Amino acid sequence: MKKFERKLNYIDSSVQGSLVRRIMLHWLSFLAVTSFAFIMLQALLGNPDLPLTDRIAKTVSEFALLGVLMLAILPAFVLDTIRFSNRFVGPIARLRRAFRELNEFGHCEPLKFRGNDFWQEVADEFNSIATKVQEPANGTDQKVSAS
Repeated sequence: MKKFERKLNYIDSSVQGSLVRRIMLHWLSFLAVTSFAFIMLQALLGNPDLPLTDRIAKTVSEFALLGVLMLAILPAFVLDTIRFSNRFVGPIARLRRAFRELNEFGHCEPLKFRGNDFWQEVADEFNSIATKVQEPANGTDQKVSAS
């Protein structure tokens, strides 16, 4: 049995690119809203003897390190999202390749997904259909002899 080793992280740019953009948008939105809420809360509840602008400036400088750390771990989240998405993008890519082979050549190797991929049953269903398509129809491959 052929063992499939993942060679690419980025398999389907349209699907995975959309997913990465969405994760980044959500992450940055969360960071912006959280930052604003934290800064405003600290500024409003901080030392009332200081002017509001000083309280905001002090809070921003205190929050800056946390903001930088949040941005620093964003690439790790994006990479993990891409790797996780391979569990559903990879099987679909292999399924599409098998469909093309079956259509173009009339046969294909049995489809097998990796152990932790999603949609394992799809491979079994495809293999069942591919076997039926690849079997010669009853009597169509036999030559008719003229008597």
